[in-house]
Amino acid sequence: MRLRSFIPSLGMMLLATGQAGAEGVLIDKSEIRFVSKQMGINVEGTFRRWKANIVFMPGDLAHSKADFDIELGSIDLASDEAETEVRRPAWFDTAKFPVARFVSSSIKDLGGGKYEVAGKLTLKGTVHDAVVPIALGKDASGNSVAEGAFTVNRLDYRIGDADWADPDTVANEVIVRVRMVLPPVK
Repeated sequence: MRLRSFIPSLGMMLLATGQAGAEGVLIDKSEIRFVSKQMGINVEGTFRRWKANIVFMPGDLAHSKADFDIELGSIDLASDEAETEVRRPAWFDTAKFPVARFVSSSIKDLGGGKYEVAGKLTLKGTVHDAVVPIALGKDASGNSVAEGAFTVNRLDYRIGDADWADPDTVANEVIVRVRMVLPPVK
């Protein structure tokens, strides 16, 4: 069976990624995706359900935040078999740990519409620091678009750490990509 589930470890996450923008994320235009490798082949997926609490004030970054909750059971790997497998204890263990969470602790302006969102990523009961670089721009409708990518090491969170721990079989690194679309600030 080709296991496409390990990937989510991050998106997880993760998670889940904090995005810069304004309140009121346009969920239908936004996404949290991830890419992992299994036996050298890219495996891609997304999460169907997540929530974001974003407050972005460029003039007051100390009071800005980007917090995310991702329903791990909502993973979409385009395979029912892989989605069932990733929910099991060896991977996400969604019965015990249904949500991955990212809570920002600071947002730093890097200039030129680029930001760095630092915070804590909690996945499968394990918490680690995470830093998410974000580029902020606008789409044709005037919405703010925050995009970024970061790498999560799945084994740091005990994702697939038993039978699938060999990084030559399932890569340890999972790339999480986020795209948040926020309506114009009034």
